[in-house]
Amino acid sequence: MRAQAVFGLVLLAAVLGVGAKSLDLSAQLDLAAQMIQSGQATQALGVLLAHAPPKGDKEQAIQLRRRYHTLVGLAYLKLSQYPQAVEHLEQAARSGAPEPLIYVYLAQGYFRLGRYDRTLAAIEHAGEILDRYPALYEIKAQCLWHLQQEEAAFATLAKARQKFPTEPSFLRRQVFYLLEKQLYYPAAQLGLRYLQDHEGSVQDYAALGNALRLGGALELAAHVLEQGRLRYRRDTTLAKLLAHTYLAQGKPLAAAWILEQAAQFDPSLYADAAELYRRAGDFYRALYLNAQVPDVKAQRRQRVALLLALKRYDEALAMQRALARAGLLQEDAVRYALAYAAYRTGKLEQVETYLQAISDPQIFRQAAELRRLLQECEDQPWRCA
Repeated sequence: MRAQAVFGLVLLAAVLGVGAKSLDLSAQLDLAAQMIQSGQATQALGVLLAHAPPKGDKEQAIQLRRRYHTLVGLAYLKLSQYPQAVEHLEQAARSGAPEPLIYVYLAQGYFRLGRYDRTLAAIEHAGEILDRYPALYEIKAQCLWHLQQEEAAFATLAKARQKFPTEPSFLRRQVFYLLEKQLYYPAAQLGLRYLQDHEGSVQDYAALGNALRLGGALELAAHVLEQGRLRYRRDTTLAKLLAHTYLAQGKPLAAAWILEQAAQFDPSLYADAAELYRRAGDFYRALYLNAQVPDVKAQRRQRVALLLALKRYDEALAMQRALARAGLLQEDAVRYALAYAAYRTGKLEQVETYLQAISDPQIFRQAAELRRLLQECEDQPWRCA
């Protein structure tokens, strides 16, 4: 109600031609504070910058000046304009005996600007109020880490975990610091503890598992991702990461099985699952899954390759019309596949028909080899009988 009343006075003053400076600055600061609290930082800044900070050495002027700079700095902070925020907050800190909360705001501004030494100094000035803001502990740890004071960073996070045992961010950050130092085994142990104690999300399992995978700790990555799959069976992101991990371990069959299960929730994965079964040498399972691929072009392109792998050349050649309907006869790889199927089925007159339009350099070299074999058949028919 008070904010509305003050706002009404501002409008009345504008209508009557009364300068905004004639209004009570304290009331204007109250109005700006309520605007910032309600998420109207831009409007609050407009109200504040319409006034100059009070001058003088009297206590009332000092207090108003400190509050003015604090609110301007806070408004800039809310708008992510950190240099301006820091400038005003520093002026607030120099105005008499500042409240500890000013240093909390200053720490945020310094941190966003990458001024880590000053961030730590501001946090120290904040004093006991630090314990009311768990995020400041994490900011402090990050500053120490950036300044290569790694032991102090870990100690800060450990202290924060004791003070705020239900806050998961400290343990999570410790995990990723360990990963950054390539300490994969303790990172995995601490990470699983974090995931179990704080009901880790899909993103948490994926982030930890993928970081371990990229770091080469494949067994640990697989273990983390398997735990995630047990909790989030329908999530395909974890399934794909786990399949990649198995593949990196040289387990294409396990990777294929994982993607086959995930394809029940995302049918676009049937093509990948079929390809992995092909790599594992299980061509019939690959062919079965290929029939469930929803993308027509991908399905027919893959089917030709599978039929060739199974040496079912007549069936591959018989797909010509289906491939044409899907617009795949424009692809050099498909042309070569049909040419090869024609060669293996003895329909030598069709081979050149498919080969003549090939232009891709790599496939063209394969086509040249096939032409050489074709020439041998013409020169020595008994060799191709």
